[in-house]
Amino acid sequence: MKTNYFLNALLSLCFIGMATQTADAQIRIVEVDPATSTVKLRNYGSPSNPQDISSYWFCARFAYTQVGAGTVVSGSLNLAVGAEVVVTMASALNTTSSDVCLYTTSSFGSSAAMEDFVQYGGGGIGRENVAVNKGIWTAGTFVDAAPPYEYIGDGGQNGFQFWDSLLSVDEFNLGLNLKLYPNPSEDTLHIDIQNGQVNLDYKVYDMLGKMVISDTLDSNISSQIDVSELNSGMYLINFSNGDQSETKRFVKQ
Repeated sequence: MKTNYFLNALLSLCFIGMATQTADAQIRIVEVDPATSTVKLRNYGSPSNPQDISSYWFCARFAYTQVGAGTVVSGSLNLAVGAEVVVTMASALNTTSSDVCLYTTSSFGSSAAMEDFVQYGGGGIGRENVAVNKGIWTAGTFVDAAPPYEYIGDGGQNGFQFWDSLLSVDEFNLGLNLKLYPNPSEDTLHIDIQNGQVNLDYKVYDMLGKMVISDTLDSNISSQIDVSELNSGMYLINFSNGDQSETKRFVKQ
């Protein structure tokens, strides 16, 4: 139901004079890399013509730059539905903490002009109040994970709980080339291990630190974890093999 509400809210914007925003456009920030000041944007809109986002604006800790003033790393600023574009921002991101906002116009105090928002490393940064007024962020919350950051929602979900660390599978310190999907998940998490037979103990914790599942994966190729009985929300899952361990996050829908 969140998706329908969000899309309806976007549809209403076209009737209040936002010439740069079409009724079916829904441009979201889906990756942020503070080290390189790159941002990936995705068009989640309904089937339609591509959206020219070159006149959109980035805001990060009150530094304002147009999207078109940045350097396109991949993709096109004439962003087709379902397509993504990676842009190096014209103003460098703070690597410790910042907000990253996307606006359709330069009305930076306007929640109607704000298209998307995320903040990392701390709360109350930059234009958080605008995002709170828009209803897409909760005051004081922020992404608390290792950068770079990745949006793991479906395009209609908002908030820090739908952001995680974008880590290469090669960084998994057990050397397992492990993949966890889908994320978010409604009932089953699939755990693929590409580098041979490995037994892994795992424990699942809710965000209050309570252990809710504990078991062992025992598979040559693929294992599954049943999360159907869990309440909706963010969880941590810790995998361990002897004295080595790795913790990942997932969202239960």
